[in-house]
Amino acid sequence: MKYIRYKEKNYPDLNKSETIRLINKYNKEEKILNLDIFGPLTNDTIILVIQVHKISNSFKHLLSSLCELRGIQDALIIFSHSYLDVNVNTLIVSIDFCRVLQIFYTYSLQVFTHEFPGYSRYDCPYDANIERAEFLNCTGASTPDIHGKYRQPIKAEKKHYWWWTAYVLFENLKCTRGFNGVVVFLEKDLYLIEDFLYMIIFMRKIAKSSPPSEFLSLESSIPTGNLYSVELTSWDPMLHSGVLAFDVTVWNRIVENYNLFCDVDDSSWSRSLLYLSLNQKNSKRFKVLHSRIPRAMLTSKYPLCVEDNVIDILSAQKTFKSNLYPPYLEVYTNIELEDDSYVIFDLVEGEGGWSDPRDILLCKNIIRNKTNILHINI
Repeated sequence: MKYIRYKEKNYPDLNKSETIRLINKYNKEEKILNLDIFGPLTNDTIILVIQVHKISNSFKHLLSSLCELRGIQDALIIFSHSYLDVNVNTLIVSIDFCRVLQIFYTYSLQVFTHEFPGYSRYDCPYDANIERAEFLNCTGASTPDIHGKYRQPIKAEKKHYWWWTAYVLFENLKCTRGFNGVVVFLEKDLYLIEDFLYMIIFMRKIAKSSPPSEFLSLESSIPTGNLYSVELTSWDPMLHSGVLAFDVTVWNRIVENYNLFCDVDDSSWSRSLLYLSLNQKNSKRFKVLHSRIPRAMLTSKYPLCVEDNVIDILSAQKTFKSNLYPPYLEVYTNIELEDDSYVIFDLVEGEGGWSDPRDILLCKNIIRNKTNILHINI
């Protein structure tokens, strides 16, 4: 309960130079909290990755649910920050139930407020038509997105941020070198059911069998079946992105096709990953093994009623508590797997917002490791 009861304090805002100093310091240290209590990582360690911006009630409830998970003492939670917030940092440092590592996004709008990848003085107005943009001779005038709009840094940051987080985790951290275990990306507004980690371990064993699946997902917007059932199907970002688990082997496939991810005109990281999935060379579309009854539920379904949402989740968990930790799983295969060649990626249905050559280049340079992506140089 201490995480829910945490009261934010009115800390003074950090100036830019102090923010940069702290980000560089924390990233360089790569300090894993509680390592002396829970010991070093192994390939059986589950890594949970949470992207966090500022403190919120949903985030507090996520922490509260994490501390109740069976087996959490064996996990490592990596918090990836897009904003250096003293309240968030203070709350995370108080975690005592597992290993914890914090990393800080080095291209954030907090740091680059008035220059790319933030707002640049000569950027084209978002709603300008191409004739107006060319008259203004603004940056990116000749490259509006699929919807005829111009760059919005807040939208573009979401894709950069996820890409950077994944790359740092699999490629740059000392603690994950040679790590072959599973990495679980979690949205920050989830409440996890107590057998969450048990299901990750169980489902990963199944996912390695034939036919194999690249992803695991434990969130479902359309619950069906029972607590013993899982489904193997084609990965769909609309259904399987809130909880997305995969390992370094899958990451290497993604990296081999990084141009697809970086080039597609969509600022959604999950839809960009779908585009990669549908167009990757010499491979079929990514498959996912997902639990038909979710082990992670949204607390932001009704944003003004987070506490009420959590009460409903806890009530549901109490109702089916006796059926948690299933001794076996029934695996259903979706017929769609037989032939998904007809699937077409519709750019118009997407968010757009990713046509600026600077965004495409930054995305690719992260993978090309053109710079020390854990250090800010200004």
